[in-house]
Amino acid sequence: MKTFTLFLFFSLSTFLSFSQYIEGRVLDANTNKPIEGVHVFMKGINRGASTNEKGNYYIKFPYKIIKEDIIQFSHMAYETLEVPYVQKKKNYSVRLIIDLKKLEEVKISQKRNFKKYISYKKLSPMKRGVYSFGSLLKDGKIYVVGGDVSVSEDAFKKALEYYPDINDFSDFLDIAGRYASFSMNKYSNDLQLYNITSDKWEKSDLKFGKRAYHNLNLYNNKIYILGGKRLSKGKRYEYLDDKIEVFDLNTENIVIDNTNPHQAVNFASFTYKDNIIVMGGSVKKKRNGFKEYSNKIHLYNLKAGKWFELGNMPVAKELRGVLIGDKIYILGGFNKKPLFGLETYDLLTQKWKKEGSLFYGIAKPAITHNNTIIYFYDNGKISTYNVFTKELNEYLIDLYTESSELYYSNNKLYILGGFERNSYSYQPSGNLYSIDINEFNKTRIHNSK
Repeated sequence: MKTFTLFLFFSLSTFLSFSQYIEGRVLDANTNKPIEGVHVFMKGINRGASTNEKGNYYIKFPYKIIKEDIIQFSHMAYETLEVPYVQKKKNYSVRLIIDLKKLEEVKISQKRNFKKYISYKKLSPMKRGVYSFGSLLKDGKIYVVGGDVSVSEDAFKKALEYYPDINDFSDFLDIAGRYASFSMNKYSNDLQLYNITSDKWEKSDLKFGKRAYHNLNLYNNKIYILGGKRLSKGKRYEYLDDKIEVFDLNTENIVIDNTNPHQAVNFASFTYKDNIIVMGGSVKKKRNGFKEYSNKIHLYNLKAGKWFELGNMPVAKELRGVLIGDKIYILGGFNKKPLFGLETYDLLTQKWKKEGSLFYGIAKPAITHNNTIIYFYDNGKISTYNVFTKELNEYLIDLYTESSELYYSNNKLYILGGFERNSYSYQPSGNLYSIDINEFNKTRIHNSK
């Protein structure tokens, strides 16, 4: 009886928390006409929706109770508006003011008949879908090592998704009983190799340590697999991986290095001259789900085989970035919530500089660059940032994955893997897509600054 009571309690908690939502209508402040295509975004929980032709929107909350947040309304022809979220308030109807500069850009785009979405081509999928994996591109080949292959589906949330108007809790339990909840935690130890020219994948017979949320760095034709975490034998516990696996591409031998003072997940690492620069990440996850973050920067001198401390970052966080010349560019990141920052770390002066901010917080963007242009992708949006002009442009793309990876090769971008999430489940993706760089000249800019 006690078990059943607990079951009802947790089921009811899910039922009640999922019923949170906001809705409203967005109108033109001058004409009072509805505006279609306004992006309504809750910044704190990184969740949003777009208005329909009647200007209406609806956002269903995730499964935790939200007490405070900021709701952002943005459109390529209007001034961006932000309003505070009040917990008991459900309706947020607003009026937006036209931004004349943006409107002129829209008119020019319409004259040129720009497309709404970036086009892409689907290529051969991975042998096994993964997310939060380590990877790199070398000589026209993508190397993928390990990664998270966990899956999960919640029967109660699935029932609420398919029957959102249900009011009676006993009816809800009856419907939820038709579905089965399942969850599997598992990390991969595979090496998957993709040949861009032949559009073919192969799976190596070599096996690495089972890990995820790690990085790969290339030096002297050797791949260094470092950081991330592993699961206990019973898969109940997670541990930071303290070993560095060194994979020699010439001999295909794997050597284990047992020294890594920068043990973390979702950190950034860069090969710079004869060194690997490692920074940030999270180092512990508490029982309540909160993480502890690192602000440390370490340098691993590959010739000497020694580690050195370079100092601290301004803010401890999980992060992603790219190395261009002697500067590391960091975009977004995560510390309790997705971050907006765009900053640089100069390796010559060891100084940090704030370069600007993103349109919204991005916890883990897929990121790459070509010369002075940084490309980054996350869940339906792909953006460009010019490191010289500081111009940031955002485009829409009809792909919705998280924790993917992005590569540049021969005037094309490649988006690989990640996980696909809906309101009741998530699962790894093995898909690979290519984008011709010329697509950015044919597609309407969704946001710019």
